[in-house]
Amino acid sequence: MLLKKTLPLLILLSFLFQGCTSQKVVYEDPPKAPATTALAPVAKLPAVKPAPPAQPLTTPVLYHLLTGEIAGQRGQFKLAVSHYMEALRLAPDPQVAERTARIAVFARDNQSALEAAQIWVKLEPDNLEAQQVTAAMLVRNGQLDAALAHFEKILAATRDSKKAERKGFMLIVALLSKEQDKQAAMDVMGKLVASRQQNPSALYAYSHLALLVGELDRAALNIDKTLALQPDWIDAHLLQANILIRQGHDAEALKKLQQATAEYPDELRIRLYYARKLIDAKQYEQAHEQFNEVLERQPGHADALYAMGLLGLQLQKLDEAQASFEKLLKTGKRQDEANYYLGELHEIKKQPQQAITYYDGVRKNPQRIDAQIRIAGLLARMGKLDEARSHLHRVQAPNLEVQLRLYMAEGELLGAAGQSDEAFELYTQALEQMPGNARLLYARALIAEKLERLDIAIQDLELILKNEKDNIEALNALGYTLVDKTARIQEGMGYIEKALAAKPGDPAIMDSMGWAYYRLGEYDKALEFLRRAYAKMPDPEIASHLGEVLWVNGDQAGARKIWDEALRQTPKHELLRNVMQRFME
Repeated sequence: MLLKKTLPLLILLSFLFQGCTSQKVVYEDPPKAPATTALAPVAKLPAVKPAPPAQPLTTPVLYHLLTGEIAGQRGQFKLAVSHYMEALRLAPDPQVAERTARIAVFARDNQSALEAAQIWVKLEPDNLEAQQVTAAMLVRNGQLDAALAHFEKILAATRDSKKAERKGFMLIVALLSKEQDKQAAMDVMGKLVASRQQNPSALYAYSHLALLVGELDRAALNIDKTLALQPDWIDAHLLQANILIRQGHDAEALKKLQQATAEYPDELRIRLYYARKLIDAKQYEQAHEQFNEVLERQPGHADALYAMGLLGLQLQKLDEAQASFEKLLKTGKRQDEANYYLGELHEIKKQPQQAITYYDGVRKNPQRIDAQIRIAGLLARMGKLDEARSHLHRVQAPNLEVQLRLYMAEGELLGAAGQSDEAFELYTQALEQMPGNARLLYARALIAEKLERLDIAIQDLELILKNEKDNIEALNALGYTLVDKTARIQEGMGYIEKALAAKPGDPAIMDSMGWAYYRLGEYDKALEFLRRAYAKMPDPEIASHLGEVLWVNGDQAGARKIWDEALRQTPKHELLRNVMQRFME
Protein backbone atom coordinates (compact mmCIF):
# COMPACT_ATOMS: atom_id res chain seq x y z
CA MET A 1 0.00 0.00 0.00
CA LEU A 2 1.39 3.42 -0.95
CA LEU A 3 1.20 6.06 1.75
CA LYS A 4 0.56 9.59 0.62
CA LYS A 5 3.55 11.96 1.04
CA THR A 6 2.00 14.30 3.57
CA LEU A 7 4.99 14.67 5.91
CA PRO A 8 8.75 14.68 5.31
CA LEU A 9 10.14 11.17 5.64
CA LEU A 10 12.25 11.51 8.78
CA ILE A 11 9.76 13.80 10.56
CA LEU A 12 7.15 11.10 10.01
CA LEU A 13 9.58 8.55 11.45
CA SER A 14 9.99 10.63 14.58
CA PHE A 15 6.23 10.70 15.19
CA LEU A 16 5.95 6.97 14.59
CA PHE A 17 8.84 6.29 16.96
CA GLN A 18 7.18 8.20 19.76
CA GLY A 19 3.99 6.23 19.26
CA CYS A 20 5.41 2.70 18.94
CA THR A 21 8.08 2.64 21.66
CA SER A 22 7.87 2.95 25.40
CA GLN A 23 10.83 5.35 25.44
CA LYS A 24 10.37 8.75 23.87
CA VAL A 25 12.88 9.41 21.10
CA VAL A 26 13.59 13.08 20.45
CA TYR A 27 15.03 14.14 17.10
CA GLU A 28 16.86 17.42 16.87
CA ASP A 29 19.46 19.04 14.67
CA PRO A 30 22.96 18.05 15.82
CA PRO A 31 25.51 20.80 16.44
CA LYS A 32 27.23 21.91 13.25
CA ALA A 33 30.52 20.03 12.86
CA PRO A 34 33.16 19.71 10.14
CA ALA A 35 32.06 17.41 7.37
CA THR A 36 34.97 15.06 7.96
CA THR A 37 33.48 13.98 11.29
CA ALA A 38 31.23 11.74 9.24
CA LEU A 39 34.09 9.25 9.20
CA ALA A 40 34.75 9.16 12.93
CA PRO A 41 33.20 6.09 14.62
CA VAL A 42 31.16 6.92 17.72
CA ALA A 43 29.23 4.86 20.23
CA LYS A 44 25.90 6.58 19.55
CA LEU A 45 24.06 7.37 16.36
CA PRO A 46 23.74 11.06 15.49
CA ALA A 47 20.39 12.79 15.68
CA VAL A 48 18.24 12.73 12.58
CA LYS A 49 18.03 15.89 10.50
CA PRO A 50 14.51 16.10 9.02
CA ALA A 51 14.38 16.75 5.28
CA PRO A 52 11.84 16.18 2.51
CA PRO A 53 12.15 12.72 0.88
CA ALA A 54 12.95 12.19 -2.78
CA GLN A 55 10.90 8.99 -2.88
CA PRO A 56 7.39 8.07 -1.65
CA LEU A 57 7.27 6.18 1.65
CA THR A 58 6.01 2.62 1.06
CA THR A 59 5.24 0.08 3.76
CA PRO A 60 8.38 -2.08 3.10
CA VAL A 61 10.59 1.01 3.10
CA LEU A 62 9.01 2.23 6.33
CA TYR A 63 9.49 -1.21 7.91
CA HIS A 64 13.22 -1.29 7.11
CA LEU A 65 13.77 2.30 8.22
CA LEU A 66 12.00 1.78 11.55
CA THR A 67 13.74 -1.53 12.22
CA GLY A 68 17.12 -0.10 11.27
CA GLU A 69 16.63 2.97 13.45
CA ILE A 70 15.57 0.91 16.47
CA ALA A 71 18.57 -1.38 15.98
CA GLY A 72 20.89 1.62 15.73
CA GLN A 73 19.51 3.20 18.89
CA ARG A 74 20.16 -0.12 20.67
CA GLY A 75 23.74 -0.20 19.40
CA GLN A 76 23.07 -3.08 16.97
CA PHE A 77 24.85 -1.34 14.11
CA LYS A 78 25.28 -4.39 11.88
CA LEU A 79 21.54 -5.03 11.89
CA ALA A 80 20.86 -1.31 11.44
CA VAL A 81 23.08 -1.19 8.35
CA SER A 82 21.36 -4.24 6.86
CA HIS A 83 17.88 -2.70 7.15
CA TYR A 84 18.94 0.77 6.03
CA MET A 85 20.67 -0.69 2.98
CA GLU A 86 17.51 -2.59 2.08
CA ALA A 87 15.41 0.58 2.46
CA LEU A 88 17.86 2.48 0.28
CA ARG A 89 17.77 -0.14 -2.47
CA LEU A 90 13.96 -0.13 -2.45
CA ALA A 91 13.65 3.67 -2.52
CA PRO A 92 16.85 5.62 -3.29
CA ASP A 93 16.60 8.83 -1.28
CA PRO A 94 19.50 11.24 -0.56
CA GLN A 95 18.66 11.63 3.13
CA VAL A 96 18.36 7.87 3.62
CA ALA A 97 21.57 7.39 1.66
CA GLU A 98 23.40 9.84 3.90
CA ARG A 99 22.02 8.20 7.04
CA THR A 100 22.94 4.74 5.76
CA ALA A 101 26.48 5.78 4.86
CA ARG A 102 27.06 7.29 8.28
CA ILE A 103 25.68 4.30 10.16
CA ALA A 104 27.78 1.95 8.02
CA VAL A 105 30.90 3.99 8.83
CA PHE A 106 30.06 3.76 12.53
CA ALA A 107 29.64 0.01 12.15
CA ARG A 108 33.00 -0.18 10.28
CA ASP A 109 31.16 -1.79 7.37
CA ASN A 110 33.27 -0.19 4.66
CA GLN A 111 31.63 -1.95 1.73
CA SER A 112 28.10 -0.89 2.70
CA ALA A 113 29.32 2.61 3.50
CA LEU A 114 30.83 2.89 0.02
CA GLU A 115 27.68 1.58 -1.68
CA ALA A 116 25.48 4.03 0.27
CA ALA A 117 27.85 6.92 -0.36
CA GLN A 118 27.91 6.21 -4.11
CA ILE A 119 24.11 6.24 -4.20
CA TRP A 120 24.12 9.48 -2.19
CA VAL A 121 26.58 11.23 -4.49
CA LYS A 122 24.68 10.01 -7.57
CA LEU A 123 21.46 11.49 -6.17
CA GLU A 124 23.17 14.74 -5.07
CA PRO A 125 26.23 15.26 -7.27
CA ASP A 126 26.67 18.86 -6.09
CA ASN A 127 26.68 17.93 -2.40
CA LEU A 128 30.29 18.38 -1.22
CA GLU A 129 29.72 16.26 1.86
CA ALA A 130 28.57 13.38 -0.33
CA GLN A 131 31.70 13.80 -2.47
CA GLN A 132 33.90 13.78 0.63
CA VAL A 133 32.40 10.64 2.15
CA THR A 134 32.46 8.81 -1.16
CA ALA A 135 36.09 9.73 -1.80
CA ALA A 136 37.14 8.69 1.68
CA MET A 137 35.36 5.34 1.43
CA LEU A 138 36.92 4.67 -1.97
CA VAL A 139 40.36 5.27 -0.45
CA ARG A 140 39.48 3.00 2.44
CA ASN A 141 38.41 0.29 0.01
CA GLY A 142 41.60 0.64 -2.04
CA GLN A 143 40.01 2.31 -5.09
CA LEU A 144 42.44 5.21 -5.31
CA ASP A 145 41.85 6.29 -8.92
CA ALA A 146 38.10 6.40 -8.37
CA ALA A 147 38.63 8.49 -5.23
CA LEU A 148 40.69 10.97 -7.21
CA ALA A 149 37.74 11.87 -9.39
CA HIS A 150 35.70 12.87 -6.33
CA PHE A 151 38.57 14.83 -4.82
CA GLU A 152 38.90 16.69 -8.11
CA LYS A 153 35.21 17.62 -7.89
CA ILE A 154 35.78 18.97 -4.37
CA LEU A 155 38.66 21.09 -5.65
CA ALA A 156 36.66 22.26 -8.65
CA ALA A 157 33.90 23.46 -6.31
CA THR A 158 36.36 25.46 -4.18
CA ARG A 159 38.50 27.18 -6.80
CA ASP A 160 36.59 30.47 -6.87
CA SER A 161 39.15 32.13 -4.59
CA LYS A 162 42.55 31.39 -3.12
CA LYS A 163 40.99 31.11 0.34
CA ALA A 164 38.35 28.65 -0.85
CA GLU A 165 40.95 26.65 -2.75
CA ARG A 166 43.14 26.31 0.34
CA LYS A 167 40.09 25.23 2.31
CA GLY A 168 39.34 22.56 -0.28
CA PHE A 169 42.85 21.15 -0.15
CA MET A 170 42.89 21.12 3.65
CA LEU A 171 39.51 19.38 3.66
CA ILE A 172 41.10 16.60 1.62
CA VAL A 173 44.07 16.51 4.02
CA ALA A 174 41.66 16.12 6.95
CA LEU A 175 39.95 13.21 5.20
CA LEU A 176 43.13 11.42 4.16
CA SER A 177 44.88 11.85 7.50
CA LYS A 178 42.20 9.68 9.14
CA GLU A 179 42.98 6.68 6.92
CA GLN A 180 44.87 3.76 8.44
CA ASP A 181 46.73 3.11 5.19
CA LYS A 182 49.03 6.12 5.31
CA GLN A 183 50.87 5.18 2.13
CA ALA A 184 47.61 5.01 0.18
CA ALA A 185 46.66 8.44 1.53
CA MET A 186 50.02 9.86 0.44
CA ASP A 187 49.70 8.23 -3.00
CA VAL A 188 46.31 9.86 -3.58
CA MET A 189 47.57 13.25 -2.46
CA GLY A 190 50.67 12.85 -4.59
CA LYS A 191 48.55 12.28 -7.69
CA LEU A 192 46.44 15.34 -6.91
CA VAL A 193 49.54 17.48 -6.52
CA ALA A 194 51.49 16.04 -9.47
CA SER A 195 49.84 18.39 -11.97
CA ARG A 196 49.87 21.33 -9.54
CA GLN A 197 53.58 21.84 -8.91
CA GLN A 198 53.20 25.60 -9.26
CA ASN A 199 50.22 25.78 -6.91
CA PRO A 200 51.34 26.75 -3.37
CA SER A 201 48.01 25.64 -1.84
CA ALA A 202 48.48 22.14 -3.24
CA LEU A 203 52.10 21.89 -2.11
CA TYR A 204 51.24 23.22 1.36
CA ALA A 205 48.48 20.61 1.74
CA TYR A 206 50.83 17.84 0.58
CA SER A 207 53.44 18.98 3.10
CA HIS A 208 50.84 19.13 5.86
CA LEU A 209 49.64 15.59 5.17
CA ALA A 210 53.23 14.32 5.02
CA LEU A 211 53.84 15.82 8.45
CA LEU A 212 50.70 14.20 9.85
CA VAL A 213 51.68 10.73 8.59
CA GLY A 214 55.30 11.11 9.68
CA GLU A 215 57.02 11.53 6.28
CA LEU A 216 59.09 14.45 7.50
CA ASP A 217 61.58 14.67 4.62
CA ARG A 218 58.77 14.88 2.07
CA ALA A 219 57.00 17.43 4.26
CA ALA A 220 60.16 19.57 4.40
CA LEU A 221 60.73 19.36 0.63
CA ASN A 222 57.20 20.49 -0.22
CA ILE A 223 57.01 23.29 2.32
CA ASP A 224 60.27 24.68 0.91
CA LYS A 225 58.68 24.62 -2.56
CA THR A 226 55.61 26.36 -1.16
CA LEU A 227 57.61 29.20 0.32
CA ALA A 228 59.63 29.58 -2.86
CA LEU A 229 56.34 30.21 -4.70
CA GLN A 230 54.71 32.32 -1.97
CA PRO A 231 57.30 33.64 0.50
CA ASP A 232 54.81 35.85 2.40
CA TRP A 233 52.49 32.98 3.45
CA ILE A 234 52.68 33.04 7.24
CA ASP A 235 50.99 29.65 7.69
CA ALA A 236 53.69 28.12 5.52
CA HIS A 237 56.43 29.64 7.70
CA LEU A 238 54.75 28.18 10.79
CA LEU A 239 54.45 24.76 9.17
CA GLN A 240 58.09 24.86 8.09
CA ALA A 241 59.21 25.56 11.66
CA ASN A 242 56.97 22.78 12.97
CA ILE A 243 58.47 20.30 10.52
CA LEU A 244 62.03 21.31 11.43
CA ILE A 245 61.25 20.85 15.13
CA ARG A 246 59.75 17.41 14.45
CA GLN A 247 62.95 16.55 12.59
CA GLY A 248 64.98 17.55 15.63
CA HIS A 249 66.39 20.69 13.97
CA ASP A 250 65.29 23.08 16.72
CA ALA A 251 68.09 25.59 16.21
CA GLU A 252 67.36 25.84 12.49
CA ALA A 253 63.64 26.27 13.21
CA LEU A 254 64.38 29.15 15.57
CA LYS A 255 66.67 30.74 12.98
CA LYS A 256 63.95 30.52 10.30
CA LEU A 257 61.38 32.01 12.69
CA GLN A 258 63.75 34.83 13.60
CA GLN A 259 64.21 35.63 9.91
CA ALA A 260 60.45 35.53 9.30
CA THR A 261 59.69 37.88 12.21
CA ALA A 262 62.33 40.29 10.92
CA GLU A 263 60.85 40.17 7.42
CA TYR A 264 57.22 40.43 8.54
CA PRO A 265 57.44 42.40 11.82
CA ASP A 266 53.72 43.15 12.06
CA GLU A 267 52.59 39.53 11.71
CA LEU A 268 51.76 38.75 15.34
CA ARG A 269 50.98 35.08 14.77
CA ILE A 270 54.49 34.22 13.71
CA ARG A 271 56.03 36.36 16.45
CA LEU A 272 53.88 34.63 19.09
CA TYR A 273 54.81 31.22 17.72
CA TYR A 274 58.49 32.19 17.73
CA ALA A 275 58.21 33.38 21.34
CA ARG A 276 56.59 30.11 22.44
CA LYS A 277 59.32 28.08 20.77
CA LEU A 278 61.94 30.21 22.50
CA ILE A 279 60.27 29.27 25.80
CA ASP A 280 60.42 25.59 24.81
CA ALA A 281 64.16 26.11 24.22
CA LYS A 282 64.44 27.78 27.66
CA GLN A 283 65.59 31.02 26.03
CA TYR A 284 63.44 33.06 28.36
CA GLU A 285 65.03 36.48 27.88
CA GLN A 286 64.65 36.24 24.09
CA ALA A 287 61.04 35.07 24.48
CA HIS A 288 60.44 38.01 26.79
CA GLU A 289 61.66 40.37 24.05
CA GLN A 290 59.32 38.85 21.46
CA PHE A 291 56.23 39.03 23.69
CA ASN A 292 57.17 42.61 24.48
CA GLU A 293 57.24 43.34 20.74
CA VAL A 294 53.74 41.89 20.43
CA LEU A 295 52.50 44.13 23.24
CA GLU A 296 54.04 47.21 21.68
CA ARG A 297 51.94 46.55 18.58
CA GLN A 298 48.84 45.35 20.44
CA PRO A 299 48.94 46.42 24.13
CA GLY A 300 45.84 44.48 25.15
CA HIS A 301 46.82 41.14 23.60
CA ALA A 302 45.65 38.70 26.29
CA ASP A 303 47.89 35.75 25.38
CA ALA A 304 50.98 37.97 25.26
CA LEU A 305 50.13 39.56 28.61
CA TYR A 306 49.64 36.11 30.14
CA ALA A 307 52.97 34.90 28.74
CA MET A 308 54.75 38.05 29.93
CA GLY A 309 53.38 37.48 33.41
CA LEU A 310 54.62 33.89 33.50
CA LEU A 311 58.01 34.90 32.12
CA GLY A 312 58.24 37.63 34.75
CA LEU A 313 57.73 34.96 37.41
CA GLN A 314 60.31 32.71 35.75
CA LEU A 315 62.88 35.52 35.49
CA GLN A 316 62.11 36.87 38.98
CA LYS A 317 60.87 40.17 37.49
CA LEU A 318 58.01 40.24 39.97
CA ASP A 319 56.86 43.83 39.51
CA GLU A 320 56.74 43.39 35.75
CA ALA A 321 54.86 40.11 36.15
CA GLN A 322 52.36 41.77 38.46
CA ALA A 323 51.79 44.61 35.99
CA SER A 324 51.19 42.10 33.17
CA PHE A 325 48.63 40.09 35.13
CA GLU A 326 46.86 43.26 36.31
CA LYS A 327 46.58 44.41 32.68
CA LEU A 328 45.31 40.96 31.76
CA LEU A 329 42.55 41.29 34.35
CA LYS A 330 41.41 44.51 32.70
CA THR A 331 41.02 42.75 29.32
CA GLY A 332 38.29 40.51 30.74
CA LYS A 333 40.10 37.41 29.41
CA ARG A 334 41.87 34.59 31.29
CA GLN A 335 40.50 35.97 34.56
CA ASP A 336 41.09 32.85 36.61
CA GLU A 337 44.73 32.56 35.52
CA ALA A 338 45.35 36.25 36.19
CA ASN A 339 43.84 36.08 39.68
CA TYR A 340 45.68 32.87 40.50
CA TYR A 341 49.11 34.17 39.55
CA LEU A 342 48.51 37.54 41.19
CA GLY A 343 47.74 35.57 44.33
CA GLU A 344 51.01 33.67 43.91
CA LEU A 345 52.94 36.92 43.35
CA HIS A 346 51.58 38.47 46.54
CA GLU A 347 52.34 35.23 48.38
CA ILE A 348 55.96 35.46 47.20
CA LYS A 349 56.04 39.10 48.30
CA LYS A 350 54.86 38.08 51.79
CA GLN A 351 51.56 39.91 51.38
CA PRO A 352 49.13 37.19 52.52
CA GLN A 353 45.94 39.24 52.71
CA GLN A 354 46.30 40.50 49.13
CA ALA A 355 47.16 36.98 48.01
CA ILE A 356 43.99 35.62 49.64
CA THR A 357 41.88 38.28 47.87
CA TYR A 358 43.22 37.29 44.46
CA TYR A 359 43.05 33.56 45.11
CA ASP A 360 39.42 33.97 46.09
CA GLY A 361 38.80 35.57 42.68
CA VAL A 362 39.51 32.26 40.94
CA ARG A 363 36.08 30.91 40.03
CA LYS A 364 36.43 27.79 37.92
CA ASN A 365 37.62 24.28 38.75
CA PRO A 366 40.16 22.77 38.88
CA GLN A 367 42.19 25.96 39.41
CA ARG A 368 39.72 27.15 42.02
CA ILE A 369 40.49 24.12 44.18
CA ASP A 370 44.21 24.93 44.03
CA ALA A 371 43.46 28.52 44.97
CA GLN A 372 41.31 27.52 47.96
CA ILE A 373 44.01 25.14 49.21
CA ARG A 374 46.54 27.98 48.93
CA ILE A 375 44.23 30.25 50.94
CA ALA A 376 44.11 27.63 53.68
CA GLY A 377 47.91 27.40 53.65
CA LEU A 378 48.22 31.17 54.01
CA LEU A 379 45.74 31.25 56.89
CA ALA A 380 47.69 28.49 58.66
CA ARG A 381 50.98 30.35 58.24
CA MET A 382 49.28 33.45 59.68
CA GLY A 383 48.61 31.39 62.84
CA LYS A 384 44.94 30.77 61.98
CA LEU A 385 45.00 26.97 61.76
CA ASP A 386 41.40 26.48 62.88
CA GLU A 387 40.22 29.03 60.34
CA ALA A 388 42.33 27.32 57.68
CA ARG A 389 40.74 23.95 58.42
CA SER A 390 37.25 25.46 58.43
CA HIS A 391 38.01 27.06 55.07
CA LEU A 392 38.93 23.67 53.59
CA HIS A 393 35.79 22.12 55.07
CA ARG A 394 33.66 24.71 53.24
CA VAL A 395 35.14 23.87 49.83
CA GLN A 396 32.66 21.76 47.88
CA ALA A 397 34.24 18.60 46.48
CA PRO A 398 32.53 17.56 43.23
CA ASN A 399 34.24 14.15 43.25
CA LEU A 400 36.44 11.87 45.34
CA GLU A 401 39.64 13.09 43.69
CA VAL A 402 39.00 16.63 44.91
CA GLN A 403 37.98 15.33 48.34
CA LEU A 404 41.29 13.45 48.48
CA ARG A 405 43.21 16.64 47.70
CA LEU A 406 41.37 18.45 50.48
CA TYR A 407 42.15 15.70 52.98
CA MET A 408 45.81 15.74 51.95
CA ALA A 409 45.99 19.52 52.25
CA GLU A 410 44.44 19.51 55.72
CA GLY A 411 46.73 16.71 56.87
CA GLU A 412 49.80 18.60 55.66
CA LEU A 413 48.68 21.72 57.53
CA LEU A 414 48.28 19.72 60.73
CA GLY A 415 51.65 18.03 60.25
CA ALA A 416 53.41 21.34 59.60
CA ALA A 417 51.83 22.76 62.76
CA GLY A 418 53.21 19.84 64.80
CA GLN A 419 49.74 18.36 65.39
CA SER A 420 50.74 14.85 64.30
CA ASP A 421 48.06 13.09 66.39
CA GLU A 422 45.31 15.12 64.69
CA ALA A 423 46.84 14.47 61.28
CA PHE A 424 46.91 10.73 62.00
CA GLU A 425 43.24 10.77 62.99
CA LEU A 426 42.32 12.75 59.89
CA TYR A 427 44.06 10.30 57.56
CA THR A 428 42.43 7.39 59.40
CA GLN A 429 38.97 8.93 58.89
CA ALA A 430 39.75 9.60 55.24
CA LEU A 431 40.80 5.98 54.74
CA GLU A 432 37.39 4.87 56.01
CA GLN A 433 35.91 6.79 53.08
CA MET A 434 38.64 5.76 50.60
CA PRO A 435 40.00 2.42 51.82
CA GLY A 436 43.29 1.36 50.30
CA ASN A 437 44.07 4.76 48.79
CA ALA A 438 47.85 4.81 48.28
CA ARG A 439 48.30 8.54 48.87
CA LEU A 440 46.42 8.46 52.16
CA LEU A 441 48.22 5.32 53.30
CA TYR A 442 51.58 6.87 52.48
CA ALA A 443 50.73 10.11 54.30
CA ARG A 444 49.50 8.21 57.37
CA ALA A 445 52.62 6.01 57.33
CA LEU A 446 54.90 9.08 57.48
CA ILE A 447 52.90 10.52 60.38
CA ALA A 448 52.79 7.16 62.14
CA GLU A 449 56.59 6.92 61.88
CA LYS A 450 56.88 10.34 63.55
CA LEU A 451 54.59 9.14 66.32
CA GLU A 452 56.73 5.99 66.78
CA ARG A 453 53.77 3.85 65.72
CA LEU A 454 56.01 1.69 63.56
CA ASP A 455 53.54 -1.17 63.30
CA ILE A 456 51.03 1.13 61.55
CA ALA A 457 53.69 2.76 59.37
CA ILE A 458 55.06 -0.57 58.17
CA GLN A 459 51.56 -2.03 57.75
CA ASP A 460 50.42 0.91 55.59
CA LEU A 461 53.51 0.84 53.37
CA GLU A 462 53.26 -2.92 52.94
CA LEU A 463 49.59 -2.55 51.94
CA ILE A 464 50.56 -0.01 49.27
CA LEU A 465 53.14 -2.42 47.88
CA LYS A 466 50.66 -5.29 47.97
CA ASN A 467 48.42 -3.26 45.62
CA GLU A 468 51.21 -1.44 43.72
CA LYS A 469 54.37 -3.54 43.90
CA ASP A 470 56.42 -0.99 41.93
CA ASN A 471 55.40 2.10 43.90
CA ILE A 472 58.80 3.81 44.21
CA GLU A 473 57.86 6.13 47.07
CA ALA A 474 56.51 3.25 49.15
CA LEU A 475 59.55 1.05 48.37
CA ASN A 476 61.92 3.78 49.53
CA ALA A 477 59.86 4.73 52.59
CA LEU A 478 59.43 1.13 53.77
CA GLY A 479 63.08 0.38 53.14
CA TYR A 480 64.25 3.47 55.03
CA THR A 481 61.87 2.81 57.95
CA LEU A 482 63.10 -0.77 58.32
CA VAL A 483 66.74 0.34 58.07
CA ASP A 484 66.41 3.29 60.44
CA LYS A 485 63.98 1.99 63.05
CA THR A 486 64.29 -1.81 63.14
CA ALA A 487 66.85 -4.59 63.00
CA ARG A 488 65.51 -5.66 59.58
CA ILE A 489 68.30 -3.75 57.81
CA GLN A 490 69.01 -6.23 55.03
CA GLU A 491 65.30 -6.55 54.23
CA GLY A 492 64.97 -2.76 54.17
CA MET A 493 68.00 -2.47 51.91
CA GLY A 494 66.28 -4.81 49.44
CA TYR A 495 63.35 -2.42 49.10
CA ILE A 496 65.72 0.54 48.67
CA GLU A 497 67.71 -1.31 45.99
CA LYS A 498 64.51 -1.94 44.06
CA ALA A 499 63.52 1.73 44.31
CA LEU A 500 67.00 2.85 43.22
CA ALA A 501 66.94 0.50 40.22
CA ALA A 502 63.68 2.11 39.11
CA LYS A 503 64.94 5.67 39.74
CA PRO A 504 68.75 5.62 39.81
CA GLY A 505 69.44 9.35 40.18
CA ASP A 506 66.91 10.15 42.90
CA PRO A 507 68.72 11.89 45.80
CA ALA A 508 66.17 10.80 48.43
CA ILE A 509 66.66 7.14 47.51
CA MET A 510 70.45 7.56 47.39
CA ASP A 511 70.21 9.04 50.89
CA SER A 512 68.29 5.95 52.04
CA MET A 513 70.91 3.67 50.51
CA GLY A 514 73.73 5.61 52.14
CA TRP A 515 71.97 5.36 55.49
CA ALA A 516 71.52 1.61 55.02
CA TYR A 517 75.26 1.16 54.43
CA TYR A 518 75.93 3.29 57.53
CA ARG A 519 73.68 1.07 59.62
CA LEU A 520 75.64 -1.93 58.30
CA GLY A 521 78.92 -0.26 59.29
CA GLU A 522 80.14 0.20 55.70
CA TYR A 523 81.10 3.87 56.03
CA ASP A 524 82.95 4.32 52.72
CA LYS A 525 79.96 3.12 50.70
CA ALA A 526 77.66 5.18 52.91
CA LEU A 527 79.68 8.34 52.23
CA GLU A 528 79.70 7.65 48.49
CA PHE A 529 75.90 7.60 48.31
CA LEU A 530 75.35 10.42 50.79
CA ARG A 531 77.78 12.78 49.06
CA ARG A 532 76.13 12.14 45.69
CA ALA A 533 72.71 12.70 47.22
CA TYR A 534 73.75 15.96 48.94
CA ALA A 535 75.39 17.28 45.76
CA LYS A 536 72.11 16.76 43.91
CA MET A 537 69.85 18.03 46.69
CA PRO A 538 71.37 19.93 49.66
CA ASP A 539 68.49 18.94 51.92
CA PRO A 540 68.84 19.31 55.74
CA GLU A 541 67.93 15.66 56.35
CA ILE A 542 70.58 14.46 53.91
CA ALA A 543 73.01 16.92 55.55
CA SER A 544 72.26 15.46 58.98
CA HIS A 545 72.98 11.94 57.69
CA LEU A 546 76.14 12.92 55.81
CA GLY A 547 77.45 14.87 58.81
CA GLU A 548 76.83 11.96 61.17
CA VAL A 549 78.69 9.48 58.96
CA LEU A 550 81.59 11.92 58.51
CA TRP A 551 81.78 12.45 62.29
CA VAL A 552 81.69 8.74 63.10
CA ASN A 553 84.28 8.10 60.38
CA GLY A 554 86.67 10.59 62.02
CA ASP A 555 86.11 13.71 59.91
CA GLN A 556 84.61 16.02 62.53
CA ALA A 557 85.64 19.17 60.64
CA GLY A 558 83.85 17.95 57.50
CA ALA A 559 80.76 17.13 59.55
CA ARG A 560 80.69 20.59 61.16
CA LYS A 561 81.04 22.24 57.75
CA ILE A 562 78.09 20.32 56.31
CA TRP A 563 75.92 20.90 59.38
CA ASP A 564 76.71 24.63 59.59
CA GLU A 565 75.95 25.07 55.91
CA ALA A 566 72.59 23.31 56.26
CA LEU A 567 71.76 25.15 59.48
CA ARG A 568 72.18 28.53 57.77
CA GLN A 569 69.54 27.50 55.23
CA THR A 570 67.10 25.85 57.68
CA PRO A 571 67.89 27.02 61.24
CA LYS A 572 64.82 25.38 62.78
CA HIS A 573 65.11 21.92 61.22
CA GLU A 574 64.43 19.53 64.09
CA LEU A 575 66.36 16.46 62.89
CA LEU A 576 69.42 18.52 61.97
CA ARG A 577 69.53 20.29 65.33
CA ASN A 578 69.05 17.01 67.21
CA VAL A 579 71.96 15.34 65.38
CA MET A 580 74.24 18.33 65.98
CA GLN A 581 73.30 18.40 69.66
CA ARG A 582 73.92 14.68 70.01
CA PHE A 583 77.45 14.82 68.62
CA MET A 584 78.70 18.32 69.43
CA GLU A 585 77.47 18.94 72.97
